[in-house]
Amino acid sequence: MNHGTTSVRNRLVHHVHQLERLETAKQAAAADFREALNVAQADGFDGDTLKAILKLRKMTPAQRKERRAIEAIYLASLGMLDGDPLPDEARRRLAPPPPEPEAPSGGDDHGGESARSPAPAEPPPPVAPPQQAQMLQKDPAEAREEGRAAAAAGKKVYENPYPAGDPCRAAWDEGWCESSGSHGMDIPSAFQRRKEKKPPKGDSAKGDDGDDDSGREE
Repeated sequence: MNHGTTSVRNRLVHHVHQLERLETAKQAAAADFREALNVAQADGFDGDTLKAILKLRKMTPAQRKERRAIEAIYLASLGMLDGDPLPDEARRRLAPPPPEPEAPSGGDDHGGESARSPAPAEPPPPVAPPQQAQMLQKDPAEAREEGRAAAAAGKKVYENPYPAGDPCRAAWDEGWCESSGSHGMDIPSAFQRRKEKKPPKGDSAKGDDGDDDSGREE
């Protein structure tokens, strides 16, 4: 028998045996997980909530905040807020980004106060005074239509006129999201996870064929 063929066969047998051992271990771990979950449920805890918590614990605080904001936007677009208004993080995602600061024209490049001026702060959600809140009480269905009309008119999500605690506030948010998320073929950026910016790749990171093989993850 050819020694090269024998070597290839031995390597194949080694990999197959290793994969079989790992598959057996995976099945045993899955059985242990189900048993531990059953014990937790018997102790009075909700199994689905525990599994959701395990996923959240794998995320960073920023990722969890982003997930909650996107979920709220999706629920609002489907009319499923159930009386809870959009959280502030969701409103920030739906608000248009602040305008880019203009580059200084002429003069030196040391930068003046205008170059270092911060971007305008996002407006806080409006809080109506008690007397206005009493005037604005109405059917949530009517407030939902107002939200749709506001989005169609180009108004921002921060322009919700209903105060916190009024069920019309959530209904207006739902109408706004239903309308703003239904135009065009592209999915709005607020409905997507923000992609992390990758550092610029230099020529040194490229191979001879011009393809970048560095930092690539499978």
